[in-house]
Amino acid sequence: MNDTLCILDIETTGFEPNNSEILEIYILKVKDYQIIDEFYSLFKPNNKIENSHIHGITDEKVKNAPIFSDMSQKITSFVENSILVGHNINHFDLKFLNHYLHDPLKNKTIDTVNLSRKKLGKIIKNHKLLTIAKYFKVSLPTHSAKDDVMTTFEIYKKLSSIE
Repeated sequence: MNDTLCILDIETTGFEPNNSEILEIYILKVKDYQIIDEFYSLFKPNNKIENSHIHGITDEKVKNAPIFSDMSQKITSFVENSILVGHNINHFDLKFLNHYLHDPLKNKTIDTVNLSRKKLGKIIKNHKLLTIAKYFKVSLPTHSAKDDVMTTFEIYKKLSSIE
């Protein structure tokens, strides 16, 4: 496997891109399971953050952060020519990113939810990030983009090693 992977996670103000915004992104660039680069940013939303209790990101924390559209090109360039990996990436992260990026991402994706369903099936009760992390005894997700990416990376390595 010598593809470049970009393992990513976002934190948002809600569940749907048309009425929610991206607050945080962390992308880990990996080649041959070695970390080669990373991208991180908080973003200042247009509206007041109402769900700080979930991810700990407050209006105060993002008051000096860039707005997402100013970072769009940087994000697109960073993930160029890579396979995107994430937990529920196809149904959540990509939906938001493609809604807010100037150019939608056309990268191939690997969704660790689907990978877990395929490799672990009914061995675990559900395929939530926390459940899989506990099963593999890796660092637990915290709803911080960076922590969740590190957990997803550990899970991806474990799932990839299962025949």
